[in-house]
Amino acid sequence: MLIVTEKPSVGRDIAHALGPHVTSHDGYLTVGDDTITWGFGHLVTLASPETYQAEWKRWTLDTLPMLPDPFTLEPVPKTLKQLRLIAKLMRGADLILSATDADREGELIFRYIYEWAAVTAPVKRLWLSENTVSGIQTALAAAKPLAHYNSLAEAAKARSQADWLVGLNATRAFTIRHGQRGQGALSVGRVQTPTLRLIVDRDRAIREFTPTPYWQLVVTFRAPQGEYQGVWFRSDGKDTTDRFNGREEADRIAAKINPNDDGKILSIEKKRVTVHPPLLFSLNDLQKEANRRFGLTAQQTLDVAQALYEKHLISYPRTDARHVTHAIAASFCSRLKTILETSAYRSLADSLPDPLRVKRLVDDAKVATAGHYAMIPTGAVPHGLPDREAKIFDLVARRLIASLMPSGTDERTVVITEVAAELFQTRGTTVIEAGWRAALKALPEDNDEESADAKSGRPTKIPLGLKKSQAVTVDHSDVQSKETKAPPALNDASLLALMEKFGLGTPATRARIVEVLLTRDYIERSKKTLVSTEKGRTLLTLVPDDIQNPDMTGTWESRLEAIADGREDAAPFLEDIRLYTTQIVNAAKQQKAQIIASDFGLCPVCRTGQVIAGKKGYGCSRWREGCSFTIWHQLAGKKLSETQIKTLLAGKTTALLKGFKSKAGKSFSAKLHLDPSTGKVEFIFSAPPKSTPKPSTRRSM
Repeated sequence: MLIVTEKPSVGRDIAHALGPHVTSHDGYLTVGDDTITWGFGHLVTLASPETYQAEWKRWTLDTLPMLPDPFTLEPVPKTLKQLRLIAKLMRGADLILSATDADREGELIFRYIYEWAAVTAPVKRLWLSENTVSGIQTALAAAKPLAHYNSLAEAAKARSQADWLVGLNATRAFTIRHGQRGQGALSVGRVQTPTLRLIVDRDRAIREFTPTPYWQLVVTFRAPQGEYQGVWFRSDGKDTTDRFNGREEADRIAAKINPNDDGKILSIEKKRVTVHPPLLFSLNDLQKEANRRFGLTAQQTLDVAQALYEKHLISYPRTDARHVTHAIAASFCSRLKTILETSAYRSLADSLPDPLRVKRLVDDAKVATAGHYAMIPTGAVPHGLPDREAKIFDLVARRLIASLMPSGTDERTVVITEVAAELFQTRGTTVIEAGWRAALKALPEDNDEESADAKSGRPTKIPLGLKKSQAVTVDHSDVQSKETKAPPALNDASLLALMEKFGLGTPATRARIVEVLLTRDYIERSKKTLVSTEKGRTLLTLVPDDIQNPDMTGTWESRLEAIADGREDAAPFLEDIRLYTTQIVNAAKQQKAQIIASDFGLCPVCRTGQVIAGKKGYGCSRWREGCSFTIWHQLAGKKLSETQIKTLLAGKTTALLKGFKSKAGKSFSAKLHLDPSTGKVEFIFSAPPKSTPKPSTRRSM
C-alpha cells in the first residue's frame, strides 16, 4: 500500500502508527510492505495562461477574457522532483491511500497529483482528525473508497477554476487599464475583494459618522444599605428614553432635585438568568478569542494551532464545527484525566459533573457537514511549549473544561426610584453562581472594542437589601454630557465574524485572505485594528459592485457547499462563473484609465502625480510625463520603512537612524530629510563632540 500525505510531518506520524520499524529513503518511508510519501502542500496546479494560448502570455485587453476549456494541470516547478517520485510510486502501487488534509483543499491536492500522474490504481481516503497513534489507527480502519468523496473533489476543482477565472482575468483587466509603473498588479479576487469591501465600508462609516450630542441626568441616592445611582428615564408606554436631546431640559429637571430631597423606591424587579456554557471551538471562534484576549492575528493563531496539531496536542484545527460525534464525546473522560492532573487545571476537576453531561456538545450531522469535529485536546500533556503555543493550548483546554461545567446563574435587578415626580432607573447584575466561568478566570480579559462598546452601559452596583416602598435620600445629581459613538474599527476578531456571516472563505482560508490584503497594501494594521489604505479604497471605486459585493461571494460559496454535498452539479456553477468573468472584463474595458491614489500623497516635485510604491522604491505616477522623482527602498545599504518614507514625504525629518554604510564600507548614523525642490533625500549629520566643534552638515543622495 502507498500512503500519500500532504506534508512530511504527517507522513512520519502515520509511519510510526503502522509499526516500530520505519526505514527512511529519499522522499519516502517504508514500514514493512507499506510506503509513505508526501507533498509540500500543492505539487500540481492549474496551468498558467500561456500554456493554453501563446498570446495569453501578454498582458493586453485584447486577450481577455481568458476562458480555458478544458483546464489542464502543470507541476509546481520547485517541487517537481517530489512530484515525479510520487508518480513513480503510484504507478507501482496496488492500492493507494489518500492521506492529505481532510478538507476541501486537501482533497484538491491529492486529486491533482493523481490526475497528473495518470495512474489507475484503486484509492481509498483516510479522513484524519488527530495525528495520535490511536487516531491514525482508527482512521485507517475506517478508510473509504475515494469515490465516496467525489462531490467534495468536484467542489474543490470548481473553487480552483473559479478563482483562476475571476482572479487572473480581473487582475489583468484592472491592472492593464489602471496600473502604474512599479506599482505591481492590481490584485482582484473572488473572496479577497469582498473582504476588502467590508473593511472599506466600516472605515467609511467611521469617517462619515457625525456624533450626536445628548445628555443624561444621573442622581446618587443614599439608603441605609448604601449608595446607588439612578438614571432619569421617561416612558409613554410605547417608547422609553433615558436621554435628553437638549441641555436645557436636562438642567430644568435637574433643578427640581436637590441634595437631601426625599425619594422612594417604587419597584424592585429581580430575575434569575441561566448563563449556559459555550460550545467547543471552531477555528473561527478560536481565532476571534485569541485576538481579543492576546492580540494575536488570525494567521498567527492558525499557525500556532497547526503546530499544536502536529505535536499531537489538539485535534485538526481547520474545522468549522462546534460539536463532536458520539464516539469522540465518549473519549472526553480519558482526554481530561491527564489534563486535570496538571496544576493549571487541577482546581477545576471537582466542578465537572459525574457522569459528564455531553448531550449539548454532540451533533453527528453537523460534524458530518463540517467534515471535522470541534477543536479539542487529545489528552497529551504539553511540556515546555513556546509562549504562544502555551496560550492557545490553554484556550482550547479551558474551553473543553468550561463546556462541560455547570451553567452559571446571574441575578439581574432593576430598581425604579421616584423623586420630585421624576423616575430614575438602576440596573445591576450579580453573579450568583459562576459555574463554567470559573474555568476562564485565569485568562486575560476580553479586550475587544466591539465587546467593550456593547458593555458601555455596564451594571451599576446595587446595595443588598433594598426594598420596595423604601424611602431614600438624594445625595447629589449630575447632568452628564455625552455623544453617540462611531462604530469601532475592525480587528481580526470582528472581521472574521463578518466573513463568517457573509460566507466569505472557509476556516482554512480566511486568515490567508487577510494576509493577502495586507501584502497587496490594500489594508494595513493600525495598532490592533485593520484599516483600508487609499490604494484599497480607490480600487473599489473601479471594480464593479458584483465582484466586491459580500452577498454575491457568499452566494458563490453556498453553491460550492451544495456541490460538495452533492446537491448541485459543478458545470452550471462554472458556466455562471465564465459569464461573470466576461462581464467583469467588459466593464474594465469600458472604463477610462485612472490613477490609483496613494497613501503617500502628492509627488513633492511635480505636485500633480501621486507617490506610488514599486518593487524597488517609490516614484511618481506621472513618470510617463517625465517626472523623475524616486526614493529607493535601500539607501546607503539600509532599507527604509514605510513609516520613514511617509515622514519624509510629509516634509519632516526622521529620527536618528543607524545602519547606513558609506562607499568605503564604514557604518554611520544620520537623520534624513527630503529637499522638495530637488526631490533628493539628504543626510543630516549631528554636530560632533564639543572638543572638535563643527557645524552640522548635510549631504544629498
